Amino acid sequence: MISKVSNITTMFLGVVLVMILSTSAIAQTSRPTSKPTSKPESKNTSQPKEQRSASMDFFVNRIEHAHGKKKWIEKKAVEADLVLEFGGKEALNCKLIYDMHSGKVRMELKDGTTLVFDGEHAWVSPSESETRMARFHLLTWPYFLAAPFKLNDPGTHLEPSGMLLINNIPSSTAKLTFDKGIGDAPDDWYIIYPELGTDQLIAMAYIVSYGKDVKEAEKEPHAIVYHDYKDIEGVMLSTRWTMHHWSKKEGAHGDPIGKVKLSNIKFIEPGKDAFTKPEEAREDKLPDNNK
Repeated sequence: MISKVSNITTMFLGVVLVMILSTSAIAQTSRPTSKPTSKPESKNTSQPKEQRSASMDFFVNRIEHAHGKKKWIEKKAVEADLVLEFGGKEALNCKLIYDMHSGKVRMELKDGTTLVFDGEHAWVSPSESETRMARFHLLTWPYFLAAPFKLNDPGTHLEPSGMLLINNIPSSTAKLTFDKGIGDAPDDWYIIYPELGTDQLIAMAYIVSYGKDVKEAEKEPHAIVYHDYKDIEGVMLSTRWTMHHWSKKEGAHGDPIGKVKLSNIKFIEPGKDAFTKPEEAREDKLPDNNK
């Protein structure tokens, strides 16, 4: 993301670069990104107040304020058209509905497949659909969308991770980790990058331990960079994401290896059956090594 430089010494800014996607079409995805927690939004954190420093509270509060969290938590659910490209090919094209309070998700794919996360189980309908890694997709993309509001979730921990470069510009970052048992991939970590001058989340570095062990995941860290923020009823949401290789020294580097475009974003009141198990559905279960 292109950011503008402001006085670097003014404040402690935060950053979370996140993940990278699948390898081809959604039906052939082989490298997932993960979402650390599927629990509802909360103003409370399981990290005791005395353990989360005042600087980290300040870090989180500035990001939340920059993105309009007060307006965000007033809403029931967000809907958007989401298109994912990977390797120059369309890998996912869907209408996304995300209930930010319950963590429930619905995706209506362009090919007629419906994916639903009911808060515990991930469903694919019709059952004969070739779509794979539905659970991964259902939990990953909503998390990236809501990332500025997830830094204070139950089970989260933040600690300073120093001044790091993003697009050759220094940012004062923090590392996000999770308690055991939080979400599908509690061993994942994120490095949060806020933009100097605006406090908006511009990037998150991450590893993906969904379907693999941590040592393997840490050999190939990635980053998500947020672009083109738009004001949606007082909430600042990024409408374009790019995924890159990442290193602590260089930050996000190289040409994008994946892209996400969001359009027609709006807040809605979802139907009563939006997140129930669809008819003729099969369950897409968590990989064995993440259980």
